[in-house]
Amino acid sequence: MIQPVAEEEEKLTPQPETKPQEIPTELRRVVVADHDEPDWMVSASRVSGAAERRGAPANRSAQQTEKRAEAKREKKEMPAAEHGEGYAAANEEQIPRRTAAPKKAKKPSGTVRKAAPRKPSKKAIARRNAQIRRTVLLVVVVMALTALIAAGAMGMGRLIDIKKTLDQGKDVFYHNIFVNNIPLEGKTLDEARAIVTQQVSSLVSSWRITLRTQDGRSWDITGEDLKMQYDVADQLDQLWAIGHMGSSAMRYEQVKALSETPVMRHTTLTYDLSSVNQILAQIKQEVDQPPVSAMRINDDSKWPPFSYTDDVPGRELDITGLNEQICAMVDTLQSGVVDLTPTPVEAPVTRKYLEGQIVQLSTYETAIGATSDPGRFINIENGTKRFDKLIIKSGEQVSFNKVAGRRTYSNGYADAPELAYGDYRTGVGGGICQVSSTLYNVVVNAGLEVKTRFQHSLASNYVPLGLDATVQDDRLDFVFKNTTSADIYISTEYYKKKGYWYTKFTIHGRPDPNGYTYKLESEIVEVIPVPEPTYVPDKNAEYVVYNDEMKEVSDGHEGHVVDVYLVTMDAHGNTISREKKYTDTYKALTPKIYVGVTPRETPVPQNYLLMD
Repeated sequence: MIQPVAEEEEKLTPQPETKPQEIPTELRRVVVADHDEPDWMVSASRVSGAAERRGAPANRSAQQTEKRAEAKREKKEMPAAEHGEGYAAANEEQIPRRTAAPKKAKKPSGTVRKAAPRKPSKKAIARRNAQIRRTVLLVVVVMALTALIAAGAMGMGRLIDIKKTLDQGKDVFYHNIFVNNIPLEGKTLDEARAIVTQQVSSLVSSWRITLRTQDGRSWDITGEDLKMQYDVADQLDQLWAIGHMGSSAMRYEQVKALSETPVMRHTTLTYDLSSVNQILAQIKQEVDQPPVSAMRINDDSKWPPFSYTDDVPGRELDITGLNEQICAMVDTLQSGVVDLTPTPVEAPVTRKYLEGQIVQLSTYETAIGATSDPGRFINIENGTKRFDKLIIKSGEQVSFNKVAGRRTYSNGYADAPELAYGDYRTGVGGGICQVSSTLYNVVVNAGLEVKTRFQHSLASNYVPLGLDATVQDDRLDFVFKNTTSADIYISTEYYKKKGYWYTKFTIHGRPDPNGYTYKLESEIVEVIPVPEPTYVPDKNAEYVVYNDEMKEVSDGHEGHVVDVYLVTMDAHGNTISREKKYTDTYKALTPKIYVGVTPRETPVPQNYLLMD
């Protein structure tokens, strides 16, 4: 509802002026008219509130003068009846502080017509809108001031906390700072330096590594040997910078971070490793021992004619790995004993290796029998011993006849039955073919090459069919060759076992590179029947005298055709190959019966003698 003009004038009446400095700066409540503005309010359009207040009296007087002139103009335009008498009597030049209320007009006797309410002018509305804006601005300013005051209070609190926190480390280390596990909190830089220096000096003087061997020898390495030193100032200076260097905000953040994450450092250790290398080189020279190889020594008391020395393993100290172990102990100042365990070093040539270079390649023996012609025993023993202790060089050929020598009395041979020309006859050296046949089998089993070999015409009873080798002076020979890459050594024995005499051959030499062994096998492919007996007149009365007497001198036996195979076996005795080498044919032996040639005389009757 719009107020009457009289009320508006009352509100517009100027109040006594108040000096700006007497207005308090705190928030306060001021009641003013719609068109009035407090003199302490700082308008948004003003540059400085203080400057505005300083010029307030002069400005306020000008405003009041302008307002009074405007009110005077409005009163002139209003009817006299609306303003009343007091208005007309008012001084146009001066507006009183408070205008007296107009007297009420007397009511006419007749019906009086009421005046319609007057709408506010555009200027009044503008003044009211301006007042509303000023009020809103005032609220905003008050809220901004409140926020500024609160922020200032918070900022002041942070500044106090920063100062209080940083004051804790004034001239001393802050909390949660450690060097070599020593807490530095509350200590000055000099105090910390003295404590840490004392600690590291004690550690260096007490540090010691003892290198010890299994035989009781030992060597010591000390900090003095390594010229060991600690750089104390380096770490302390870095730790002192925490909370003491940089802006206050930076130092404050560094100190706060210490509460969650302590800072732990270790002093820097320096040492001279060349001393360690020199010490280890000296120890290595004393500990290392070169290996000693085994040797083969000629010894005629043995066969093969060698003795062997033992190999001696050496030892070698690995100073490379030892150096790394010592460095790790130096870095942590760990004292202790280090056992030196040299690495065994095998000799380049061991006894086992040398003995493996000359091994038994083969052995073979045949039985002579319990009873035989005396000359046969002599001949077999003589021929066997001639091959004992025989050394054959690599690539060398051996002739049986050359080694056995001519079968003569002067060479120690005797008369004995022998197989010749398809029949048994007595001759010097009879039985020597058993020696050659035994040698033949041991040579084949050793893997040597057979150059010349002849079979008997009749089968012998001391070796299987096809495994014999007959010899005869200057006509039939057995020859073989050493095809290995080393010497071979032949030894023989002539001995008696369980009532039987035996001849035995053994060959030593370098083993087959593949570990193979060999043997001969024969397979009968045909049997030749025994022929009809042959009757031989015993003219010399060697076996019988009279023609009614007979004596079987030799038993007949069958003949055979055999295939002979060379069987190759691996180191486990498994057959690798079976190769046919030759076919032998042995004739059947015809039985021989001697018959006497002298007839017996006719007996004279007894009666005839009496008559005579």
